[in-house]
Amino acid sequence: MADGAADDGVPSMARTFDFMIGGTEYTEVDREFTEAALDVFPGLPQMCLDLRVFSRAVVTHLAGRGVDQFLELGSGLPTVRPVHEVAGAAGVRPRVVYVDVEARTVHHARRLVAGIDGVAVVRGDVGDAAGVLADPVVRATIDLARPVAVLALGVLHYAAAPAVERSVHAIRDATVPGSALAVSAMTDLARPDIAEWVAYAHRGLYYPPQLRDPGAMAPWLSGWDVVPPGWVSAPHWAPGLPAAPGPAQTGSGHWGVLATRV
Repeated sequence: MADGAADDGVPSMARTFDFMIGGTEYTEVDREFTEAALDVFPGLPQMCLDLRVFSRAVVTHLAGRGVDQFLELGSGLPTVRPVHEVAGAAGVRPRVVYVDVEARTVHHARRLVAGIDGVAVVRGDVGDAAGVLADPVVRATIDLARPVAVLALGVLHYAAAPAVERSVHAIRDATVPGSALAVSAMTDLARPDIAEWVAYAHRGLYYPPQLRDPGAMAPWLSGWDVVPPGWVSAPHWAPGLPAAPGPAQTGSGHWGVLATRV
């Protein structure tokens, strides 16, 4: 357990994710919860790693096009090549705000990024993007008069569809052309073990994810220009490729998409 990971005796969603992607910011109770969950869903760590692969590909692509501002919703802990490190490695001086709804995760994340110029952490709900965008720390860190990339990876499936659609539209309305939105969604196509995970007794740690397909989410992207290859298996996403096999063919548990503001 790293010094920043307070052992409060209750599993943390953010810390268990960190454990599954090979981080150090977890406690014994997080490890025990994860090992019990793996008896039901052995593929969970790979799905977490898939999200990190997608995030790195998107951030590297956008930073290569000059985008230097990033807002990550449902960020958890900024560990194991987080957004600010990936963007910096791609040649920009990034300004990044990490957003999470859980108070102890926000407190922990702030310790991890303390002293890093241009990086902040705020508490906010993915279902209230308008509120997040109005946060004074967000406004002080990110200039909404310039392009910003909003990342909502592995989080929208925990929110009800009306709230998610409102949030995506709020992001669209608050950002300028050249901004971007990256989204992932969980699916059980070709992955019946994900349905078992949804039914798992989560002990109040995880809310059961809502499984959706791109057709159901297409209206959310009104006003955005979907970047080819569109919705694909998240860890197989790369910009400009022709339409690739979807999760039913690849066995991935996540779909991902990148869209730009028009």
